[in-house]
Amino acid sequence: MFSLSRYAPWARNFALIASKQHRYNLNHLKSGVVAVSALPYVRAFADSRQSSNSNGEGNGNANNKNTNSNTFQANMENKSEKITVNKEELRKRLTPLQYQVTQEAGTERPFTGCYNKHYEKGVYRCIVCHQDLFSSDTKYDSGCGWPAFNDVLDKGKVTLHRDASIPGMVRTEVRCSKCSAHMGHVFDDGPPPKHRRFCINSASIDFVKSSTAAATTTSSKK
Repeated sequence: MFSLSRYAPWARNFALIASKQHRYNLNHLKSGVVAVSALPYVRAFADSRQSSNSNGEGNGNANNKNTNSNTFQANMENKSEKITVNKEELRKRLTPLQYQVTQEAGTERPFTGCYNKHYEKGVYRCIVCHQDLFSSDTKYDSGCGWPAFNDVLDKGKVTLHRDASIPGMVRTEVRCSKCSAHMGHVFDDGPPPKHRRFCINSASIDFVKSSTAAATTTSSKK
């Protein structure tokens, strides 16, 4: 037998040290749990970044997402065959105003265009690539100072783009879908039922008289 009293101070010190060590380990354990619990989120974020930069290789979900994205883009593709224009050739072929309007998104002065008050029967086409864009049947006098149409020949003939070039104003730019030439803008203050006004620069289009109108003119001269 031995007396516990002689070992009491040592036992108390041991108990205090053990208690502090326990709390230290517990705190580290808790912080470790937090760190470990965060690992799946960090790993998931890293995996998502890696999969997005790996072109979908080795990841079935990424392949599906890429396929869906490609399908969506394919559906948004315009039916018109796009072409690339030669700027130098255009400078030689177009007038300075036509080039400024179509290639630099310029705007002719109102009431100065040759087609503002033009009402012959026929088709208006892009001055750059000669794609048919508007019909004389949809042309009307809006009083704005530029040729106005309430519709296009086909929705695939033009593309629409957000235009915030004027401070405090957001407009919708109209471009030729084939060569991306700037045509003008479209507004929602046109006549019913569609209430659209395609405000087009005369400098960006030319006119081809319809065969019926040409035949009528020829017969009247005889």
